[in-house]
Amino acid sequence: MQYQEHFGKKFYLDKEKGYWISTTCPKIRAHVWVWQQNYGKPPKGFHIHHKDENKSNNTIENLELMTVFDHLKMHGLKPDQRKRAALWCSAIRHLTKKWHASPEGIEWHRKHGLETWKNRNSFKVKCNYCGKEAETKTYHQTFCSNACKSSYRRKSGIDDIERKCLNCKKEYTVNKYAKRKFCSRKCSSSRDKN
Repeated sequence: MQYQEHFGKKFYLDKEKGYWISTTCPKIRAHVWVWQQNYGKPPKGFHIHHKDENKSNNTIENLELMTVFDHLKMHGLKPDQRKRAALWCSAIRHLTKKWHASPEGIEWHRKHGLETWKNRNSFKVKCNYCGKEAETKTYHQTFCSNACKSSYRRKSGIDDIERKCLNCKKEYTVNKYAKRKFCSRKCSSSRDKN
């Protein structure tokens, strides 16, 4: 059996995957071990990549840190793997829909959502309306508060629509969330008298 040795640990070749795996528990791949001995544990969301794509070349000069997204994009599925994956997804899709809608699936999503929110880092945004800085965990947030968001929408007229006055039948502009049914107070009071 072929072996590699790095920093006092022996590794054997996993012929199926092509990576070198430690002979002792806990199992670790050689390239990850070499990286850890030089730079420490890779941060969450990062992979260690072989620059020359040779999984047997586990020297530190051949290793680099990459985001999971970039690494998976680089080593995307081959056409035959894509086809098999699509067929498998089609075969199990009805089962996944059923599970996601089940009480167990709903509870899993609830817990997963709470955990994700708890672990998400907050950051600062500048309010589009008042200019104040606010702290948030929501990536699409652009206002410091709902009051500023509502004021901005009212001022910009983004929610304005045309309605017909119930009294004089003239069209008038109003916020779509407003309960107004008349174009003016005069029309509203003359309607009450009739």
